[in-house]
Amino acid sequence: MHSCLAIDVAKGKSMVTLVSSSGEVLIDPYEVNHSINDFTNLLNRINKFKLDNISVIMESTGIYHRPIERFFLENNFKVFVINPIYGKMQKRNLRKTKTDKEDCFNLVNLFMSNTFKENIKPDQLYLDLNALSRQYFALDELCVNIKNRYRNLLYLCFPEYEEVFKGNMVYSSVALEFIESYPHADIISNTRIDKLQNFFKKHEYKSWKSKPIKIKETALKSYPSVNMNDELVSNLSQMARLVNEYQKAIDIIKYKIVFLAKKSKYFEPINSIYGIGEFTTSIIIAELNDINRFNNIKELTAYCGLDPSIKQSGKSVNVHGPISKSGNKYMRKILYIACSNIITIVGRTKVENDIEIYYRKKRNEGKHHYAAIVACTTKLLRKILALCKQLDK
Repeated sequence: MHSCLAIDVAKGKSMVTLVSSSGEVLIDPYEVNHSINDFTNLLNRINKFKLDNISVIMESTGIYHRPIERFFLENNFKVFVINPIYGKMQKRNLRKTKTDKEDCFNLVNLFMSNTFKENIKPDQLYLDLNALSRQYFALDELCVNIKNRYRNLLYLCFPEYEEVFKGNMVYSSVALEFIESYPHADIISNTRIDKLQNFFKKHEYKSWKSKPIKIKETALKSYPSVNMNDELVSNLSQMARLVNEYQKAIDIIKYKIVFLAKKSKYFEPINSIYGIGEFTTSIIIAELNDINRFNNIKELTAYCGLDPSIKQSGKSVNVHGPISKSGNKYMRKILYIACSNIITIVGRTKVENDIEIYYRKKRNEGKHHYAAIVACTTKLLRKILALCKQLDK
């Protein structure tokens, strides 16, 4: 059995201990800062024992474990980063003792146990995909907030813009750049038609002659909530620029995600599912990593937080409670959107589809629309897992 370096990670520092395969404590638990000097000193102490096959085990702590994980990986150690929930399940006891030193020894006991399952680190492709996926979700969330502010300011400065640029056109690159330059009705009223036309012509807009005329006529009739010198007008110009920049950044990330995901062997099987496009396929791969690491559908649904919560009171046991939501929230969002899109597409094309049939079955059972969609997400997961497992046979 390998010797074990157990690390209890905190923000900017960690508690470490080294235990031999025979159970002898070689390095008593002590605290190291996440600095190159402390890491190097720890490595020198470890090397003095001249041990073979030293494994490093730590719990995943968001981003805080990344520096020490990187150091030991670059020094050719075998590193295991485990889910904190898995670690907690293995160290339950009657006494509620919890110290950093105790946590180190709990990690050692977990590693030495027969039930320890080696959590193989995903290859770089999946790590890069996951990093891009999280960046996409972060930017998308920020962009939604900025869009809400943008629409509110639009109503105050020139509400008729929503009639000129209908629907999602108000978020198009041309509309955003135009609104950035002309954020108020009075500014347009005071601008010559030929200058407005040159703007649209430069952007190769199809109706570059007629569109500016319509905008100017609308501006002359408009009476905004604020005058053109109000600070809110400059705020609108700024929001229009930010929305445009965020959308361009998101488009670049989406392109990168699809480009990388196509290198995965799971891309084609998942993409073959009716109603799932290339980007949705790519995000699923980015969040699930190597799908073959899940042994069955129960593990996969638990990872996504779609497993039912179980409640017991006396002899009454409810095994069909609401979903636990304790897993990957991004996967739940992706699957929900994917199932909604499949049902919408099938409704338009009238193509027979097992996801849509299952949705109708749940609706006929009296399930609410949202509950029926959530039920479909589990079915979609089953389909994804089956296709990927079939590929690995």
